[in-house]
Amino acid sequence: MNTRMNERGGRLRLAVLVASVGILAMLSLAATPARPDTGSGGTTTTAPQPTSTEASAPHVVKVETRRPARRKVVRRRFRPWAKPSPSNVRKIIRIEGRRWHVSASGLARRVYCESKFQWSAGNGQYRGLLQFSPSTFSRGMGSIRTRTVKIVRKRVRRVREARVVHYSDGHVERRRGKRRRQVLVRVYRGRIPRRPSITHGWAQVRIGAQALRGVSAVSSSEWSCGA
Repeated sequence: MNTRMNERGGRLRLAVLVASVGILAMLSLAATPARPDTGSGGTTTTAPQPTSTEASAPHVVKVETRRPARRKVVRRRFRPWAKPSPSNVRKIIRIEGRRWHVSASGLARRVYCESKFQWSAGNGQYRGLLQFSPSTFSRGMGSIRTRTVKIVRKRVRRVREARVVHYSDGHVERRRGKRRRQVLVRVYRGRIPRRPSITHGWAQVRIGAQALRGVSAVSSSEWSCGA
């Protein structure tokens, strides 16, 4: 009887011991931190994290398209030519012909007959493009309507529009866009001197144009060369 009780007590103690060992093993596993997963090469693999550069990269905030004006006017100052070349004399004649509504070809014939388009031409007291004497030139300048000279030149050109890109960091970038048609107008303004030299080319042609128009103190009939 005692022997059976001893056997049962031993078995009970063994069962309690096994249960205690199992509980301790489970507690030990729970307390151990999880190990990171490794690949086949034994290196640790982690999820990629965004870098500071990627996180702070600027982005586009606004895009502007700036189209060039269809018509652009550029204004300049200049001195009316006192000693023009023969080609510039022809330009002066065309400008003054339009200004005073007289025949440019008729005025050109008179200038060519008198001086061959040479501002320095002279024959005794008669000098310049239209061979004025000092007294005749003085009369012409005394009755001149205006000393203002205006030249207008136009041309058509192609100008690119601009695309302006604004970024979140304040940076602005300009890019080239389409070509657009634009009329460029250049306006040159000048004044004939109040007391020009008798050979001043522009002053002589202006007096000659006004004489053809009949608004000068110098008569068109005072020239021997016809217009």
